[in-house]
This record gives sequence, structure tokens and C-alpha cells, in this order.
Amino acid sequence: MATRVARALVVLVLVGAPPAAHLALVMRRGTAVAAILIAVQAALMAWIALSSLTQRAFRVGSCALVALFVLILSRFTVGGPLVASAVPHAMAYLTLLVVFAVSLQPGREAIVTILARKARGALSGKIVRYTRRVTWAWCWLFVAQIMGSLVLLLFAPLDAWSLFVNLCNLPLIGAMLCAEYIYRQWRHATHPPERLGDMVRSFRQIRAVQVSQDR
Repeated sequence: MATRVARALVVLVLVGAPPAAHLALVMRRGTAVAAILIAVQAALMAWIALSSLTQRAFRVGSCALVALFVLILSRFTVGGPLVASAVPHAMAYLTLLVVFAVSLQPGREAIVTILARKARGALSGKIVRYTRRVTWAWCWLFVAQIMGSLVLLLFAPLDAWSLFVNLCNLPLIGAMLCAEYIYRQWRHATHPPERLGDMVRSFRQIRAVQVSQDR
């Protein structure tokens, strides 16, 4: 029960902190609470990104430093917690990009291939090639998220950048999941069908795949 509550709180912070930062800018209130939420979110992202490390003290210290850095940004930069929300966003997509890109190296199995094998069992050569291409597609999406955030931050109004980073973030991931699912059902209809919920649950196993490959 306690584990489920802890996981629910983690999801709540990861999902709720970006909209909170955006609302803090729009409504000009609640900036202190938003700053704390963004700092906690960044610390959680650091913890997840360093999940392959066995030195618990180093992970805890790194998370504390990241949270402190975010709080300093929130306090001493124009835009406060809104600008600081760029930290967990960049951390999330850089981590995902590294994990997916490393799995595409020669001699390694692509992340999406591993997830598909967990869901379906044995895969044909055709599906292995397809899942490797899908892994490349995810890499390009992560690059687009990072570059889009950087370009908007440098050249667009702050509220437009916030809309992209804090509100369009998860919908874009969901759109990619749905688009790939629809294409796969059309292109590979002769293979055993999968439910969208099963695919989402497989996607959540990326962290476990990363740890197992690093060992």
C-alpha cells in the first residue's frame, strides 16, 4: 500500500509540476509552490536518470544538488519557476535520448525491440527491423523536443515556450504512441494484435531495460 501511494505521489509531481509552473506565470501567483514542485520534479528525474548507479549516497547527493540548482534558478532568474522547469524537461529528454540511442549501437538490441519481445515473445526478422526503426523515430522525437524547447526559449515569448514545454509535452508523447500504434496495426496486421494499454505498460519498462543492459 505504501509503495503504491509513493508511486502515485511521484506520478502526481512529474505530471502536475509543469502545468503548475505554467499557471504560476499566467496567474502571477503561487510561484513559491511551483518552484518547490519543479525542484522535486528535477530531483526525481535525476534519481531516475542515475538508476543504473549502485552508490545510493551519490544518487541522493546528485538529486539534492539538482533540486538546489532549480531553486536558485527559480529565485534569481526572470520568469522564476517557469524558466527552472526547463531543467527537468531537458533532463528527461536527454536521458531518454541517450538510452534509446545507445541501444541502437552495433551489437545491442534496440529498446523498442526489447519491449516488443517482452510483450509478444519471439519476433520475426521483419518485426525486429521495424522496432529498430521505431527506436530511431523515438530518438528523433526526443531531439525535436530538446531543440524545439531551445529555439522557443531563445526566440519566442516566454509564455509560448512554456506552453510547449509544460503543457504540450505529454500530449506530444501520447500522439507519438497513438500514431505508431495505428501505423503498426495497419502495417503489421497479420501479427498478433496488441492493446494500446499493453504498449503503454511496456513503454514504462524502459528504466528496467536500461538497468539490465548496463549490467
